[in-house]
Amino acid sequence: MGIKLFILILLVISLGSYFIPVENAKKSIFDKDIPQVIFESPKMYTLNENSLNRIVIATHAIKYENRDEMYNADITLKNQDETKDFKNEKLKANLIVKKGNSYILTDNVKYTRDNFIKLNTNELFYDDTKKIANNTKPFDAIYNNHFVKGDTVYLDINNSFIKAKNTHFEIDVTKN
Repeated sequence: MGIKLFILILLVISLGSYFIPVENAKKSIFDKDIPQVIFESPKMYTLNENSLNRIVIATHAIKYENRDEMYNADITLKNQDETKDFKNEKLKANLIVKKGNSYILTDNVKYTRDNFIKLNTNELFYDDTKKIANNTKPFDAIYNNHFVKGDTVYLDINNSFIKAKNTHFEIDVTKN
């Protein structure tokens, strides 16, 4: 009687363990983050129904599964909102990593908006949908011919809001 009960319990445990999913703990060589496509000297133009949205020029571009990396890249974003009074924004850096609509720019970063905002830094985080740029490293900028220098900057481009820490302003008061 005890042996029959023991065999029945083993049968139930073995059938129960058969249906429990098991994950493989070993990572395959193929599971690494490898590039899907590599471009040499790419030029990309993004179009919509009305006009040209974006121009990307780089020396190298690498597309991964969840991000794009662009080296020595220059991105021009055209204004699509007719209520705003600028034509385009330019992002330039030695390395730009794009995840969704967010850009991470590093090394020799330059942000310009027409001729009235010019920002130079070594790091910039830019959200294309919210039009917000910020960084955590020192910067220098020119805003409507006024010189600004500081430690960190936060730009809300839609609301024309600028916030910076430890800033130094040089305001040009001459009128032309």
